[in-house]
Amino acid sequence: MLNLKELVFKSSFFFKEQEQTLKLKGYLNIRGPLIITAGMFHLPKDSLKILNPNQYICTLIDDSELYMEIDIENGKGYRLIEQNEKQSIEDKFLPTKPATLMIDALFMPIKKVNYKIKLIHDTQGNIKESLNLEILTNGSITPKRSIQESLKILMNLFYPFLIDDSFLTVSSELAKTFYK
Repeated sequence: MLNLKELVFKSSFFFKEQEQTLKLKGYLNIRGPLIITAGMFHLPKDSLKILNPNQYICTLIDDSELYMEIDIENGKGYRLIEQNEKQSIEDKFLPTKPATLMIDALFMPIKKVNYKIKLIHDTQGNIKESLNLEILTNGSITPKRSIQESLKILMNLFYPFLIDDSFLTVSSELAKTFYK
């Protein structure tokens, strides 16, 4: 199950601000003996792509058959199993229903972010700072796109402060207390 959490999908659809939710199914029907990788899943055509097709899933050591269905959704952040369960308790225990194993959902494409600030000297002898960002993603988003999305979130957070005139102006009495 941990190997399934490592699958990285990329959708060919564009979702504006997560207004639309993507809910698709993929399946795998294999007979062993065989090493099963992510590229063996059958996905809806022209909808999804697996970015890591060599991701190891499991190994069948005899001639048994494995049938697996996966539900694929889009989202933000991290979703626990308890939040994923949408079925009632009665539906889970029906004898005709196949076993369903739920796993936590990880929707974060950014694996690591690091920054370094360097002091540089320009041609006039002035000292300036240079910001270097190191962004490691899972491949479903480019580092440039992740910066753009981050800036959009920050702008939406700070915009209410910027439209308030009282936030930008400092009262004269307050200024006097700071600059005595």
